[in-house]
Amino acid sequence: MLKIALKNVLARKGRLLLSALAVIAGCAFLSGVFVFSDTINDTIEKVFATAFDKTDAYVRSANVVKDDFNGDQRGQIDESLIAQVQQVPGVKSAVGDIVATAVVTDKDGKVVGGGGPPQFGTVYTNAPSSPWRLKEGRAPTGDGEVVFDQRTLDLTDYHLGDTATITTSQQPKTFTIVGVVTFGSSDTTGGPTWVLFDLHTAESFLLDKPGQVSSINVVGDGSVSQSELRDRIQALFDKSQVEVLTGKEITEESQDSLAKSFSFFTTFLTIFAALSIFVGCFVIYNVFKISTAQRLRENALLRAIGARSSQVTFAQFIEALVVGVLGAILGFVGGVGLAFGITSLLNASNNGPGETSLTIEPRSFVITFIVGVVVTLACATFPALRAGRVPPLAAMRDVAIDRSGTSRRRVVVAVVSAVIAVIGVILGLVSSAVWLAPGVIGIFVAIIAFGPVVVVPISNILTRPLRAIRGVTGQVAGRNAARSPERTALTAAALGVGLALLVAVSTLGSSLQDSLRATFSKSFVGQIAVSPENTNGGFLPVSIAEDLNTLPEVDAAVGIGAGAFTIPKGTADERKGTRALILQPKEGAELIGLKFAAGDWSSMHGTSILISKDHADDDDLEVGSTFDAVLLDGSKVTFTVGGIFTDKVFGDYLIDRSVFANQLPLFDFQVLSKAAPGVSTDAAYKAIKKVVDKYPTAKVQTRDQFIDSQIAQLDGILNFIYALLGMSVFIAILGIVLTLLLGVYERRRELGLMRAIGTTRPQIRGSIRWESVITAILGALMGTGLGVVLGWIVVRALKDQGLDRFSISPTSLVVFAILALVLSLVAAFVPSRKAAKAPILEAIATT
Repeated sequence: MLKIALKNVLARKGRLLLSALAVIAGCAFLSGVFVFSDTINDTIEKVFATAFDKTDAYVRSANVVKDDFNGDQRGQIDESLIAQVQQVPGVKSAVGDIVATAVVTDKDGKVVGGGGPPQFGTVYTNAPSSPWRLKEGRAPTGDGEVVFDQRTLDLTDYHLGDTATITTSQQPKTFTIVGVVTFGSSDTTGGPTWVLFDLHTAESFLLDKPGQVSSINVVGDGSVSQSELRDRIQALFDKSQVEVLTGKEITEESQDSLAKSFSFFTTFLTIFAALSIFVGCFVIYNVFKISTAQRLRENALLRAIGARSSQVTFAQFIEALVVGVLGAILGFVGGVGLAFGITSLLNASNNGPGETSLTIEPRSFVITFIVGVVVTLACATFPALRAGRVPPLAAMRDVAIDRSGTSRRRVVVAVVSAVIAVIGVILGLVSSAVWLAPGVIGIFVAIIAFGPVVVVPISNILTRPLRAIRGVTGQVAGRNAARSPERTALTAAALGVGLALLVAVSTLGSSLQDSLRATFSKSFVGQIAVSPENTNGGFLPVSIAEDLNTLPEVDAAVGIGAGAFTIPKGTADERKGTRALILQPKEGAELIGLKFAAGDWSSMHGTSILISKDHADDDDLEVGSTFDAVLLDGSKVTFTVGGIFTDKVFGDYLIDRSVFANQLPLFDFQVLSKAAPGVSTDAAYKAIKKVVDKYPTAKVQTRDQFIDSQIAQLDGILNFIYALLGMSVFIAILGIVLTLLLGVYERRRELGLMRAIGTTRPQIRGSIRWESVITAILGALMGTGLGVVLGWIVVRALKDQGLDRFSISPTSLVVFAILALVLSLVAAFVPSRKAAKAPILEAIATT
């Protein structure tokens, strides 16, 4: 049977490739994610290995705020520590370093970079520990000179001797470019932009705190090991204030930190790859089911000449194994190409890892291979078992009859699943969200089980208008769709799942946008806002709000920033790091509409703070409660709960900016303002714009523009998700192509007889195309209904998080439905032409 199975596979190379297409598509997405992630991680490792390859010890502040989302924020250390470290036996050199945000403006006044990779300023030194190498010009000296890395210089089109405007937490300042550097042998570190100053300029301009540095890089003289040198330096300082690491430790920590932050993106992509494979399962199962049905006579002959049921099943599994192996291998190759394309696209947009080769780890191939083979074998199990169980005489019939549309067992499974879905969703919304998992699974199972039952009546309903529009062609299309209800339902289900995810994301996005619009409209009571030029990761110097408050046309302006602190809890590793919104209470009260459960804006002053009701309930806090916190500079403060607010958009804490006055550098991410009494909004807008024009990183917006821009930030995320879900839809459309092609082969005699009695080729093509449209309509109905339900469930589940409005985007629903119909017509192009071109005599031959 092994030889027979392999010969059958080789005898049908076209069908083998068709059967493997869904496996190839799913595995390509999965392997592409792995290769892309490995490439990024490898780039990260190489960058930091180069950055600290000559560093033997690394001195930094022990005061750090850690959280799960924004990474670590660490305090500064005193510059005087450099001289102390330099005197330690075994130290060859010790130099201070600073890394902080610095934004470059190009010759046209536009911000360079941002919206993704960060924009950094740091210190240039020719010390052995520095990874920066001077390529042209000279090192910067004094507070008016700067050097650029090669990539940033290329992006700005500046040249040596030109002046460039750079913005930090302070007002923008002009510097003369006196040199160009490379990072080791590379033009840059990857995506970020870099500008480099001398140490004292960096202290005052980047940190706004002369006499402070971010770290001290130490090079040993080779007389002791890195660990011994670390211990000698650490002995000078209190471990609770200053921390010393070896060069190897800081390299590994930096690599692990970035890899951890990037792992979320990898997990995010892997989820969508899994969804694509899930959709592909429908296609793979359908292909094997059709293929098995078409070979009933062949299997019957094997049974008739003595083959056992298990042998026929074994032969089917061998073919499935070949399909899985071929699909996994070709899919992996396709994934490498996909990863190369993504990397090239990101590099072209200046958001990629830079010049680097793809990293292909053996485990990427192994995982892809195992997933491809296992999924294929799993999808082929039921068709293979069915092939072995069919009695020889019954299997020798010329046609197979699909009675799945009248199966009582299927109806029972569908009803039970629907009941489980309803109970799970209700319990998930009223008690624990854990119940939503069986609820959502029950919805999917119920829809899949009900599919063949509703295919026949829906196809009959659609046949009537098709017959009126297309005559006999439409009638034949409707009957063909209803003839194999399970096949049609599974093909439609694959498309339906993809569309359901698109509709669910669209519904969630629309609901979130409406909820945010209502929240912003209620919260911002001013007329004019100043926002970062780059909405993703942008910042504003704190001096903007100060400048606006001096204008006679402005009644009040409030800058909203973020302050970091740690709440001590057990050991250092158990400390809870968090961030608060910081602002001036007086101006905040005038410009922010806040709903209070207790207290009011007057309760916010100094260390008397406002907290959210959710946080108060979780930590059993009330007005008058106190808790200790540690700021970035190591200073301790006791906060008192002055008021409790209910609005979700402001996080857990609102704190007076004065508490963080010494925690520099500080930035604002938004400035809100309102016109003075008797001053028109237009006049105030013009006065504000005149001030803001001096800040390249800022832009002025009216209240409506501000709200629209905040909502628009979701569009990029939604479009990215749509693009990822597009792979699922592509696989579903591929399933329509495969189903129609195999269906054409199955009905070749029927099509030949139709041609023999006068049916024209255009009519044959039309019947195949309209059958594809019927399948797409079924998938669109299924996907739209399921997507709206899933969207509603998610919105209801997140109601306590401020998502209090359920909204459907009719435009998105219409676009998705039209897209499904158009793609279904495209999918039918090749099968319909193949059906119309089949030779009549060959098609109706009985042998």
